[in-house]
Amino acid sequence: MKILYFTTTGNSLSVARAIGGELLPVLGLLGSGVSGLSDEDGVGVVCPVYFGALPAPVSELLSRLDIDAPYRFLVLTCGSTPAMAVRAPGSWDYVRSILMVDNYFPMFDVGKQIEGVGKKRVGEHLSVICDDIAARRHYVESPTLFGRVAGWWMRMFPLPAEAYRRFYVEDSCSGCGVCASLCPEGNIRMSGGRPVIGSDCLTCGACYHNCPSASIRYRGEKSRVQYRHSGVSLRDILSQSDCNPGT
Repeated sequence: MKILYFTTTGNSLSVARAIGGELLPVLGLLGSGVSGLSDEDGVGVVCPVYFGALPAPVSELLSRLDIDAPYRFLVLTCGSTPAMAVRAPGSWDYVRSILMVDNYFPMFDVGKQIEGVGKKRVGEHLSVICDDIAARRHYVESPTLFGRVAGWWMRMFPLPAEAYRRFYVEDSCSGCGVCASLCPEGNIRMSGGRPVIGSDCLTCGACYHNCPSASIRYRGEKSRVQYRHSGVSLRDILSQSDCNPGT
């Protein structure tokens, strides 16, 4: 079984690892130009939900990738609701979301999210997902009323195109360039030893949460707490640009 994953703070990678199989990074596959993927056991996608939809790199890959597999599944990690992302385009045998730490700093106090994650019973829900996929069960999650309302709200009030301008870099920046290496859109360049964030920003939080010196900030952030899943390292996230399985 092959699992395509996209992760910026480790939640989705941790879920993909728990499900098991050959792990393939979405970014690595995009970079390789692959157009087809097959597996006689099954192919799945594990990724976060960004503003009620699949992350742009995931949508881009799926739009051009011909998947040949008898069983296809989609697992979505999110903080409060997958909204309408459970109705992602494509033919899926299994679609399910799992609530984890919400690390979307423009809207949530990440510190409080970490403290309250126990209420989301992540381990229990992850076990159900793993068992379902192992048994090749068929299930497609329907949007809840809250998810429908949230999806409508996100369509009516999308993230402003200029949101990237709210990022700024504090003097504590060491100029290490980790943020530029992490950015899934290649949207960060180094100039004079400091990062410059361009307009093609997903507001995914990869640079914000993984900055070694916590120097990348966001005007209006609800806390200064960084988050990365305890079972995922910075090196794991950096390795997404590679197409080696098992990362």
